[in-house]
Amino acid sequence: MMKRILLLCSVLFVFSNAVSAQPDVLAQLKERYDIPTGFNAIITLTIDVPGIEAPQKKVEIEAQNDGKIKVKGEGLILLPKKGLMKQFTELLNQAVHWIETGENEAYQTFKLVSLDPKSDWVTADIKLLKAEPRIDEMVLTTKDAGLFTMVHHYSQGNYPDQTIVSFETTRFSVPLKFLGKSDGSKLKDTNGLIKGQIQIDFDQLEIF
Repeated sequence: MMKRILLLCSVLFVFSNAVSAQPDVLAQLKERYDIPTGFNAIITLTIDVPGIEAPQKKVEIEAQNDGKIKVKGEGLILLPKKGLMKQFTELLNQAVHWIETGENEAYQTFKLVSLDPKSDWVTADIKLLKAEPRIDEMVLTTKDAGLFTMVHHYSQGNYPDQTIVSFETTRFSVPLKFLGKSDGSKLKDTNGLIKGQIQIDFDQLEIF
């Protein structure tokens, strides 16, 4: 019985330390990327996937924190699950263990290990510009959707005005007919992976 109590105490101690192992910069990042209620955006989507012909598309989005989302645009619209505004707040407010992996004059890098069993990602490697601070790059390893790399470009303001999402996955969950003309023989490479890129240009953005 005593061994079980000691084991439980050890597990709780490790878990407590993991949750509290957060960098000082976390509070600044949360403040920078805070979305009090939701956001409105006009974006331009550019899809680059071998074997798929999809025209560039302009889309209007109104998203609220309660999950409600309105999307306007011509034709059928493909919105990426990764790379939109709420990705920052979801990442920064989850229970994670922060591990510092490197630092130079300009950047600091961390590996985040998710402690939330409901999270769709396992680890996140992030690259922080120390001067702001801000997230310039994020690599998500998901449970069953593959690998996503997000590179953010900023001009002014707290949020990026362009995000490039690159992905590598063994399956593509959106039917090809929804994306436009396609050649299924070119979709997967010789390793059976589907690789592609979606560029998101934020033409207008309002956080509310």
